[in-house]
Amino acid sequence: MASVTPAAGESGFVPALSGGPTTTAIVSRNPMPDRPVAPAIERVGPVRILRGGANWRGVALRLANPAGDDERFELALTAGDGRSIVVACADQEDAVALWRDFGRTSGLPLLLEAADGTVTEPYPQLGRLALGAIRIRRRHGLLNGRRPRFLTRRKTGRLAELPVIVNGDRMTD
Repeated sequence: MASVTPAAGESGFVPALSGGPTTTAIVSRNPMPDRPVAPAIERVGPVRILRGGANWRGVALRLANPAGDDERFELALTAGDGRSIVVACADQEDAVALWRDFGRTSGLPLLLEAADGTVTEPYPQLGRLALGAIRIRRRHGLLNGRRPRFLTRRKTGRLAELPVIVNGDRMTD
């Protein structure tokens, strides 16, 4: 196989092809500058599909027109570097339900974006796990003095009722 020798002052990108020379005199240079990995959305007809493993920060709910009087909201996927893609517009009645449902199905955190552009996270979560107040599932201390469940239908042994005798006279039968 022939080897290619670069001309004087020539440098550039050399693709790694199978069967080619393993060492070249050309200084390899990436023709494309490094860019952060963009979140991936695939469009299939009129539907947008969110790709898992993308670098999304969360699902943001914001006013569609902050200066206007209309009460329409936008759902936007926001990336970590500030970019966002509007996914849906909804009326005031449906916006929160759609926002929470989209966050639950995608597993992304729910975000609120104010009119000035600040983003807050009202419900903290780690991945798909929502953080919040703990809920006690078992009540150990409250049931301490009770009988076990399998013994609840059985009565404890009792002494037979003795007749009451006062001064030698029997009062009860």
